Amino acid sequence: MIKRVKAFTIMEITVAMLIAAIVIAITYTCYTIVYKSYLAFKTRQHDLVEVSQLTQLIERDMEKGDLIVQREDGITIKGSNNEISYAIQPDYILRIAAVTDTFKVKTEGLIRYFEGQALATKNDSDEQNRIDELSFTILLGNDKFPYDYLKPYSSQNLINRNPNAIN
Repeated sequence: MIKRVKAFTIMEITVAMLIAAIVIAITYTCYTIVYKSYLAFKTRQHDLVEVSQLTQLIERDMEKGDLIVQREDGITIKGSNNEISYAIQPDYILRIAAVTDTFKVKTEGLIRYFEGQALATKNDSDEQNRIDELSFTILLGNDKFPYDYLKPYSSQNLINRNPNAIN
């Protein structure tokens, strides 16, 4: 009596391996797509957080500052006991204070205004370089986000800048 051993044929094993290879390939492809999407999302969120932090710092510094003057590469915010400078370059923004911060954002179109007039060249005195509005565009990927920051000076601040303003 010949006993038959129950087993799979080579053809059945080959088909099973082929199906397993197809499932593994599909799984790997899906994983790669999801991972790349996650990395793109994470990078975009990081850039947005950096822009948000930059915006909050500029707004806070401008609000607390007594005088904002233009520099050749950005602005300087002068307060009663501190001075904060922003160097606005095409590839980054550098905030120089007690601690120096670098924001890796791409910018273009830096314009500084005082009373609605764009300031073209840097002058000798702080009063001639006073600004009340800062405008530039931040580039994130293919998107452009215009940012405009205003400094509402108090009446007292503007009168103090010119001692003859009362007369």
